[in-house]
Amino acid sequence: MSGSLLLHALLLLQFTDVLLVDSKMRSKLGPNDVNGQEVGMPDWEAFAPPKGPHFAPDSPKHILAAVGSPAHVPCKARNLGSKSVSWIRHRDLHVLTVSSFTFTNDERFSAHRDSTTGDWVLVLRRPQPSDSGYYECSISTKPVTAISVKLDVVVPTAELLGDGDVFLDNGSTLNLTCVVHFSPTPPEFILWYHRDKLVNYGSREGREIKVDTIHDGDTTRSSLLVHNATLWDTGKYACKPSNAKRISTQVHVLKSKTPAAMQTTDNSARQGTLAPSALVQVLLAFLCLCGPVDHVSQVATVPILLLGISLPFATLLTNR
Repeated sequence: MSGSLLLHALLLLQFTDVLLVDSKMRSKLGPNDVNGQEVGMPDWEAFAPPKGPHFAPDSPKHILAAVGSPAHVPCKARNLGSKSVSWIRHRDLHVLTVSSFTFTNDERFSAHRDSTTGDWVLVLRRPQPSDSGYYECSISTKPVTAISVKLDVVVPTAELLGDGDVFLDNGSTLNLTCVVHFSPTPPEFILWYHRDKLVNYGSREGREIKVDTIHDGDTTRSSLLVHNATLWDTGKYACKPSNAKRISTQVHVLKSKTPAAMQTTDNSARQGTLAPSALVQVLLAFLCLCGPVDHVSQVATVPILLLGISLPFATLLTNR
């Protein structure tokens, strides 16, 4: 009996030693090691969302806005709980808004929470280049959690594609394209004028007038199309975006395909030039009067006499 107990005690001591050795080896290899090799186990804590109020990693740090269009500066504050969000202007440390309450006399500023994204958005109506700078979005934690956003307000410019006046034939299609540059948000409107009056779009009497507008990046293109243009469509056309200066051009609808206005030489220049056929007639008349030329001295006088006869004749043709 005593021998059996002694044997069990020895076996228990050996098993305990094995456990101790295995525990020491695992402590040296690390919790994610198997057979001495590191196992790529995911760090689940890294994927867990931050606890408490914080800013989303993709919260924007730079916003580009254009004169004439409202500027929207988002702040992606998350897990706010009972905390509030404030917007502060850096250059003078002026508190603009707290939650949806405004604390400035500048009525252009306001803030609201976007019901779709949950972002707290600072809105600046009628922004100007002088409003450019840093704005701070802060959460009322202790200590305060804040993020800075740079706002750049640019001045859009407009241009009409093409060089100078526009010429087209009667019955053709008039195509004018107005391009607005440096406009990160589309203009609220682009108006077209003809003879200082708004252009009426639509179809009437076999004529169609329409406008196509495309916005890409910070550029907006507006094309005015007038199908089956008539002489009445002649005149000054102007493009006026909501956020840029008005620009204009002159349109000429012509009756024929080769009008006088399209020629390189004007009528006054043609009237002041003696026709080549008239000079030939003068030369033949002179030769008939003078008869054959036999001497060198007579040959030398031909150009002088020809000039004396042709000048009065040219003057007569010019004044006809």
